[in-house]
Amino acid sequence: MTTTVHPPYPAGELPVMRFVQALFRCRSLDALGHAFAAGFGRVMTVPMYGYNVIDPGTARLCHTSVGVSDVFVARYIRDVMDTDPLRARAFESARVVYNLDLMSAPEWEESHVYRHAYSMHRMRHVVEAPLMAAGQPIGSLHYATAAVEHDVGPADLRRARAVADVVAQVIEDIRSRERLERERDTACAALDIAGAAVVLSDLEDAALRPNDAARRMLGDVVDADEHLHRLLGRPVGDGPFSRRVEVELLTGEPATLLADTSPLSADTDVLVTVLELRRQHPGISSSALAVLTTREAEVAGLVVDGLADREIAEQLLLSHHTVTQYVKRIYRKLEVDSRVGLTRLLLGARS
Repeated sequence: MTTTVHPPYPAGELPVMRFVQALFRCRSLDALGHAFAAGFGRVMTVPMYGYNVIDPGTARLCHTSVGVSDVFVARYIRDVMDTDPLRARAFESARVVYNLDLMSAPEWEESHVYRHAYSMHRMRHVVEAPLMAAGQPIGSLHYATAAVEHDVGPADLRRARAVADVVAQVIEDIRSRERLERERDTACAALDIAGAAVVLSDLEDAALRPNDAARRMLGDVVDADEHLHRLLGRPVGDGPFSRRVEVELLTGEPATLLADTSPLSADTDVLVTVLELRRQHPGISSSALAVLTTREAEVAGLVVDGLADREIAEQLLLSHHTVTQYVKRIYRKLEVDSRVGLTRLLLGARS
């Protein structure tokens, strides 16, 4: 999911909007950290800033910091974070918090959190903004300065709130995309194990991504790319769809290429297509095949072609055991007990 900020902007806000656009272009958490580090200080004119986010899988705190030492970060996380009144108030209220709105400057410099962490960089002015997703805090954005004379007004707090909202949204977009990629990879791995020929397509990515089984299957088809694009053209509306196209194989044989396509999930433009190649056997009795499933009919046709179970397994990208089970079911359904009997039946030469 991509969010776009459209011009025109008020003249004074143009640098902020450019910074926000840079954040929205990020496609990974590392890229977001770099973009934030490069731009936030310029738009807020502060020397110390950063954000942290809670990893949902490990519950660990990941952080990006600029202008502060690693020792400060480690001490803050270890000794102060859980008792920091700014972080607590920001999380409780879901609002931006400024330290000198909570207490006076002398009170701040006498506080536990200042003496045990913030004093390392003499952070006299500190602003904390929660990163919110689905109404819950997932981390916080913060900035600080050591300057005694520094004004933090309502406009600064609104700007910090706006940037925090963008950072939170980009983090959620990245995590959502990563979840979808994991789901896609898991589904494709399962289909690979099953020997299925699969093609992934994405509206944001012009390239089609066939797995090894699909590449091998399409390698036998004349003008395979052209046929594949015809099969994968998205129809009007959402939901799964199926198509078929008559093709010619490199051997000169006619065949039918079928595609069953489904969205990976309701909130993605990624499509998963399972391909099937049905070879045509003009001499085979269609009435005899009527009692067989599509895959059984395909296996039966290859038996008629004289292929052994292992050869059929290689051609259909199935296991040898799976093909053997198909052959047994075909024998049982057609009431034959051998390859010769099956061939005679299907070619209309029953003895």
